[in-house]
Amino acid sequence: MARVVVADLEVWALTRDDSLRSALTDPRFQRNWRTWKALDAGEVSVDHPVAAMVRLDNMLTSDGDAHRRLRGLISQGFTPRRIEALRPAVTRTVQEVLDGIAVRPAGEPVDIRQELAYPVSIAVFAELFGFERSDHHLMKTMVDTAFAGGTPEQVRAMRADVDAFLDRLVAAKREHPGPDMTSALVAARDEGERLDDTELRDTLWLMVTAGFETTASALTNGVRALLRHPDQLARLREGTASWSAAVEEVLRHSTSVAALPFLFATEDVDFGDVTVRRGEPLLLAFLAANLDLQRHGKDAEEFDVAADRPRHLGLGHGPHTCLGAALARMELGIALSGLFGRFPEIALADTAPPELPSVFINSSMTLPVLPHGR
Repeated sequence: MARVVVADLEVWALTRDDSLRSALTDPRFQRNWRTWKALDAGEVSVDHPVAAMVRLDNMLTSDGDAHRRLRGLISQGFTPRRIEALRPAVTRTVQEVLDGIAVRPAGEPVDIRQELAYPVSIAVFAELFGFERSDHHLMKTMVDTAFAGGTPEQVRAMRADVDAFLDRLVAAKREHPGPDMTSALVAARDEGERLDDTELRDTLWLMVTAGFETTASALTNGVRALLRHPDQLARLREGTASWSAAVEEVLRHSTSVAALPFLFATEDVDFGDVTVRRGEPLLLAFLAANLDLQRHGKDAEEFDVAADRPRHLGLGHGPHTCLGAALARMELGIALSGLFGRFPEIALADTAPPELPSVFINSSMTLPVLPHGR
């Protein structure tokens, strides 16, 4: 473990694969923000940007029976059958976006993040949860603000915008329910089942924040990694490596979730050579763990689509493993293979685009490419 500073908070970070994997399945560590001693004591403001990320009641911030109950409600939307049923929509969306890119003038850069990654990931998410196309820009703006942090005033304003947006969504789905997951969650609450008002809103907010930002950033990272490693891209085009293997290497080497807050110790825990005190937070440093030399070998920091590596943590581990893992893999596979199949001469227009100013999301702010080559 390492001691790090996250938005002025000094916390422990789980940076090794074995320690992170162990903590994620250790009942002495919980996700519930109510066990955060400094927050409970008022030493950390509820409007602190990181506190605002965890001070929610959804399946990501719950444990045990509460977690199983909330996850069970969402999991009906992510069955293998339902995910596979989305394949035509994913393929169609990718094709439409690539068609638009294809008619751009030769020599004109295209921002892969804004013009491929976001349109695809948001469209698929909206298909699953029944969001209107007119909501897409607002959703993206709110998520950008949530991950970038800000002042207490900005955090309060963002939360007010989120609550108002979700209240409107719930009201619309109650009046005109559809065959989407949002309608199903609203019905579960309205039929007196297992969601209260706060859980409903916070669950929907979790779906918004995790539903498209992480996939969009992973897709951006995948395009960047393959263009920076033309030898690896050649393997895929020659058929000596599979696109599914490329997706796994992107999720390991270039995972979009650099870190997540927090696990909290429910008692004093001797963890390796460190004692984590009751109520202390642990940062989940997924990107660092995915590059752990002891887990993934001395070449762990190399991007290699043909390497035989052990299971990574790019989609989590234990009870909180990403519920949308299969959907994310599908989107990445279809979008990456489609892009590089459609544009054989594609090249980076900027070899060093600026990184997102976020501790939690690993990706570049933009990724300009030349679809038809230089």
